[in-house]
Amino acid sequence: MQKVTWLRRLGLVSAVVAVGLATAPVAAHADGYDTPRSAVAVGAGNTYAAGAAAAQERARQAVLAVGHDCTPGVYHLLLTYASPGGGTWVFQATHEAMCVD
Repeated sequence: MQKVTWLRRLGLVSAVVAVGLATAPVAAHADGYDTPRSAVAVGAGNTYAAGAAAAQERARQAVLAVGHDCTPGVYHLLLTYASPGGGTWVFQATHEAMCVD
């Protein structure tokens, strides 16, 4: 019987905590990084890694050109072309980050 009472109390406490967390105001970007920025760029290289890095770097620089201070953000890569011999790799990179205005 004690085990059932304990489980009920645990369930009740969990529900109260969940409601409290769901309704509490949260400062989502209190650190000043409150402006979303994104850019798409194309880069090429003679290896897979070089092509991907070139596209990512160009996309990052495009974001930083508009927002002077940004979080590292995330990248999405799309291979758009690979030569049959593997000597050319072309990527399209999208970079998304939060920046300070």
